[in-house]
Amino acid sequence: MRPVPCTYIRGGTSRALFFMEKDLPQDKSLWPGLFMKALGVRRTPAGLSAMGMDFPTHKVAVISPHKGLDADVDYNFFQIDSENDYVDNRGNCGNMSSAVGPFAIDEGLVEAREPETLVRIYNTNTRRIITSRVQVKDGRSCTQGDAVVCGVPGTGSPVWLSFENPGGGLTGKLFPTGNKTDYFAIPGREDLPVTLIDCANPVVLFRAADAGLTGTELTSLNSRKDFIDLVGRVRGMAAQVFGLVDRWEDAAAKSTYMPFVGIVSPPQTYKDMDGNQVEAGSMDVCCRSFITRLHRAYPIAASIATAAAAKIAGTVAYDVARRPEEGKGPEAGALPADGAVTGPEAGRPELQASSASRIILGHAGGCTAVEVETAGEEVVRGTVLRTACTIMKGILWVEE
Repeated sequence: MRPVPCTYIRGGTSRALFFMEKDLPQDKSLWPGLFMKALGVRRTPAGLSAMGMDFPTHKVAVISPHKGLDADVDYNFFQIDSENDYVDNRGNCGNMSSAVGPFAIDEGLVEAREPETLVRIYNTNTRRIITSRVQVKDGRSCTQGDAVVCGVPGTGSPVWLSFENPGGGLTGKLFPTGNKTDYFAIPGREDLPVTLIDCANPVVLFRAADAGLTGTELTSLNSRKDFIDLVGRVRGMAAQVFGLVDRWEDAAAKSTYMPFVGIVSPPQTYKDMDGNQVEAGSMDVCCRSFITRLHRAYPIAASIATAAAAKIAGTVAYDVARRPEEGKGPEAGALPADGAVTGPEAGRPELQASSASRIILGHAGGCTAVEVETAGEEVVRGTVLRTACTIMKGILWVEE
């Protein structure tokens, strides 16, 4: 058995095993097998001697010092597909990005500076910089605070993430086809208008109404074979356009993590997964995320892409989004709906989102606010509020 130091961390609404690169084999071709054995995913010999199939999310992050002056640490993300037995590191996990800054500070990779430390993260998957503002006290990252994130019980210390120049990380273009809207030929249906956008991660968006939905559906979507088949076809066709697979039919087994699928509709009132009423006036776009089943919230990378699309004319998200002149109801002057911050942070102007650039997404878990800065049709940055906390730290024994 091989002893490997690791840390189990929650970042936003996700959780992952964090490794320091120096603790892993120098031969990176051995990493996928090690990760799969560590997690004990299906058809690996580790079996009951590993974390197990009931491990909540099969995600892994590998952190190392960055070589250069543009960043502090490198962050390499891996998504493990337990159904098809492969490891995919072509995309990032936005939620787990929020845990990188606190981890880097606590591991001594970045000097802790009170009351806030800026950590510059180079995401090796998208080859983009993510800046993370982490609250610090007594030389360590803070966990407790007043920030609220939909889908995470309780409150936590705010971690502000800015995805810098997030467009084109996979394909080199914000809109890979050059179009704001493309049309997918779906057998038995009219051509489906979609927006293919590569922003923080590759995402395909379509309007709920074009799929015969209201846009407020929740887990009922998981049992609708017609909808699951439609999403599978759309995901596959988008994956082929993004260059993730050669044939759209292969996406179900070879690209299950990407692209994200977003279903968008105009702002409307509904009850979220916890039974809380979400008012139409509290959002700019109503949306749902679906891959093989409904996402319990909305992925952060997909949030950046969806919010960016909602600001750019010609996309399906722009078509359904509330325009700034329409107002945002009683929440117009509030801080981002996804995290009400009190104390010293609340008065910092750089953390206040302007009404012109703040896009609020109403999803299955509540609302997430994204501050999007654009220059024409270029996305300069997207900023979100998250929280993170370390759950466990120790030695993981992995079968050689």
